[in-house]
Amino acid sequence: MNEMIDFDILLEVNQPRVVENHEKLLDALRHLENGIMVLNDQGHVMFANEIAARLFNCEADALIGLPFDLAHPEQGHSVLAKARELEVFSSSDICLNELTLGINKALLVTLRDIRERETAEATLKAVYKELRDIKFALDQSSIVAMTDRHGVITYCNDKFCEISKYSLTELLGKTHRVINSGYHPEEFFQDMWRTIGRGKVWRGEIKNRAKDGTLYWVDTTIIPFLDADGKPYQYVAIRNDITERKRAEEQVLEQATLINQTQDAIIVRNWNDGRILFWNRSAERIYGWTAAEAVGKIASKLLFTEVPPQIEEAHRVVLAAGEWRGELYQVTKEGKDIVVESAWTLLRDREGKPKAILVVNTNITEKIRLEVELMRASQFSLIGELAAGLAHEIKNPLAGIQGAVDILIRRRDKDDPERVALEAVRGEVARIDATVRELLNRGRPRTTHLAPHSVTDVVRRAVFVARQQLAVETLGNQRHLTLEFEPPNDAITMPIDSLQLEDAVLNLLLNAIEAIEESGTVNVFLEIHPKNPDGIQKEVHIKVQDSGRGISETDLPNVFNPFFTKARKGTGLGLPAVRRIARAHGGRVDVQSKLSEGATFTIVLPM
Repeated sequence: MNEMIDFDILLEVNQPRVVENHEKLLDALRHLENGIMVLNDQGHVMFANEIAARLFNCEADALIGLPFDLAHPEQGHSVLAKARELEVFSSSDICLNELTLGINKALLVTLRDIRERETAEATLKAVYKELRDIKFALDQSSIVAMTDRHGVITYCNDKFCEISKYSLTELLGKTHRVINSGYHPEEFFQDMWRTIGRGKVWRGEIKNRAKDGTLYWVDTTIIPFLDADGKPYQYVAIRNDITERKRAEEQVLEQATLINQTQDAIIVRNWNDGRILFWNRSAERIYGWTAAEAVGKIASKLLFTEVPPQIEEAHRVVLAAGEWRGELYQVTKEGKDIVVESAWTLLRDREGKPKAILVVNTNITEKIRLEVELMRASQFSLIGELAAGLAHEIKNPLAGIQGAVDILIRRRDKDDPERVALEAVRGEVARIDATVRELLNRGRPRTTHLAPHSVTDVVRRAVFVARQQLAVETLGNQRHLTLEFEPPNDAITMPIDSLQLEDAVLNLLLNAIEAIEESGTVNVFLEIHPKNPDGIQKEVHIKVQDSGRGISETDLPNVFNPFFTKARKGTGLGLPAVRRIARAHGGRVDVQSKLSEGATFTIVLPM
């Protein structure tokens, strides 16, 4: 082999041990990871391993015999020149060592390929720079701290010192208890430590206290660093200041609380499609729809059975002027009609385009009802004044007319046609006199005197009188009416004006009888009902239910108006008197009816 030619001098010694060592040396040089060349004392290559050949981009045999030529590197045929040409030394470290081969001297050239090391160093530098850039960015944007596994602070950046008002020396070696505000319960931090102690990332919002006592909020992420056993050996906490956001949230929460505490319904609806975007608690209370049910619905379809023309005008005005006010008749979830005083405010986006309408609705149904009551009260006052005038201006002349008619009747024979006419006149005079008398009774009601009395007995007496009246009215005709009353097992006793209450119940019974034209039933119920869901307060219900002709939807709101009646013989003063008596007892009168389906009147009295 070529690599052995230059070693002939060693063979001449004829020492087997040297030959054996020579073979071992060559074998060792072949398997080294570095490039190896052996030069003889004249500077020629005696040996080159595969690594060296690969660095010179040739076969190992091609290097044998070439001069290395350290003294004259400009010689183009030398190994050194070839190394420079191929830039071998730019990617390798070169090391020269003397080598003794038997009695001869040689030179061992070691070439180490440093390209991988340089690549690794470059990668390491790039990673280090990237980490340094990340740390710089993190320090500029976030509050960073590191602790050991016991929570003792080992590092914190400038932003941590800035927000906490503590210096670095005051923080190092301390735990985060130094900034504990006391806002969070102990369980809050116990849960945090359980999470990071298991090697998991914890996220949360923490309220801290700075050195000067000011409070601040941080959005916190704690990352555990794990050892080879999977146990945390240190923690890195990255925080961001969210104090302003939390203040804004608190303000929004306070405003939302105020919005929910107001008695007015506050509704925000989209300008384009009218869908509800916000619905406060008072809106839930007034309309019966929960926020979950209302949000996303079209307001006009939810709040009106039929959209009034007024809505179109309101849209035109609010677009032109930015606001609109007016009264609207709306409907609740249960179908109950209500009246609201509505105030609209137009909300615009940043470009000035209409975005939404803020609607504030005040329920004025009760106010309207009270105004109607005041009007009716004034009507009753007018009736009282009219009754007093009628007593003087009508009753006295009627008495004179009636006396004169009686004299004329006595002067006529029974078969005299004029007597029949005079008796008809007398009947009309009597009817006018009865009307005036009833008007006087309604216009000047009795004072209510409350005393403990059995409501059961009052209702029983009224039913008895009504049955007597019913017997007279159905005598000799084809009408078939029944009046049913089943008194409760236990007598109901409470403070009442028994005479007035009996008059009210009797009035309802007579109206019910009159409403049945041919045959039917009048049922009377006396019951105790809870006033509130808790059942603590109770009220008495006296219910009169008939199967008569009923009351139309148009007439139903007017049944308690003075002089309003659809009865053949009625004056329209009975039901207003019933309601006045119920209110004098602190109660009310409810009515339910549909045309041709009968009617139910209920006197409700608080116990």
